Amino acid sequence: MRLRRRPSPWSSFCACALIEVGWVAIFFTATWLAWVQRAILPPVSFVVLAIFDAIGFVVLAHVVGRFRLTLRDREPTLEIDCDAMCYGESANLWLVEADPAEIDELAVKLVGECWAKSVTDISEFRRTQVDFSRCYEEELLRFSPESDRPLNRKVKMNLPKSAPADQVRWKIIVGARLKAGNVVEHLFPLRVRESIS
Repeated sequence: MRLRRRPSPWSSFCACALIEVGWVAIFFTATWLAWVQRAILPPVSFVVLAIFDAIGFVVLAHVVGRFRLTLRDREPTLEIDCDAMCYGESANLWLVEADPAEIDELAVKLVGECWAKSVTDISEFRRTQVDFSRCYEEELLRFSPESDRPLNRKVKMNLPKSAPADQVRWKIIVGARLKAGNVVEHLFPLRVRESIS
């Protein structure tokens, strides 16, 4: 079964592009309305609108660049041999990377995240802070691709025998350190049942 990445790179791109194109439409509409009413507007308003239009062109260039980047940078494919796991079970994962030419190192981790509560007492003041943090992390695989040929690696994954905390959200993180220096992490949610039904 193929694990789906969350959030999807296309949904993330579409959400950002929608907001950015909306702002650009507002800028250009304001410029058009000002041009229609140019007889009653002071010349300074056109300078301000020209600055906003320049920002609009930069934002449009960003949308185009991000679209090209989303097309080019594909996430790896991660497959698992079961639909949902229980604590104490093991499963096989297959990592498939079609184009490892720009990747310097790949790492696969099993991560459990949960809500952590911390309380600080300072005289009569009590501060309670609740954060979402990692309560379990295990590195399953780390390697550097030797060639530019497509990769297909198999790794065995074992869940702990019991939950490390209450309401743990499990995910598999595929981290890629690129040859350009930046690090890209792909998050794949993992379904885990409390017990065998």
